[in-house]
Amino acid sequence: MGETFQKQVNVREADSKAKGNTKTEAAEMPTKASVEKELKVEAKAEEKTKVAEALKKSEKAAEKPTIKPATTATPAAAKAPEAKKEEKEEKPAEKREIVLERVYTIPLEDAYAKPAKKRAARAVKILRQFLSRHMKSQNVKISPEVNEFIEERGATSPAKKVRVNASKDKAGMVLAKLAGME
Repeated sequence: MGETFQKQVNVREADSKAKGNTKTEAAEMPTKASVEKELKVEAKAEEKTKVAEALKKSEKAAEKPTIKPATTATPAAAKAPEAKKEEKEEKPAEKREIVLERVYTIPLEDAYAKPAKKRAARAVKILRQFLSRHMKSQNVKISPEVNEFIEERGATSPAKKVRVNASKDKAGMVLAKLAGME
């Protein structure tokens, strides 16, 4: 910091000599403490601007582009997006028409015949094959809770058996949930 002060003093003295200033103006030159204070204030201001710029960038990245309807659109066209939103909201509200529901205890010990790193993946495949065979459907979905239960002790030592509640809907999709989790 002392070097920057000395440079500033030298520059100011050179400027005053070039202008032909007298000693009285040289006496008005700032002290070392005041120059250091100015430097600190400038450094803080630079830091604040950097932080503000970083925040703006992160906000821009976080913002999702929104599509606004055209202002020249007809009233019927303006209502169309609202109708689509209502349709989307109705879909999750629809309940599955369950045709068949059963509770199975599925043995997964055969997964231990595979190499250690592949056992959890093999256990999930065994579960999927079992449900496909017993529920007579090729479309089998496994809930995240079941998957977490199988891999609870890691990929190298998955669960030896799992109890699931399997439900089949009209479309033929089978959904496996942990039994007792409803």
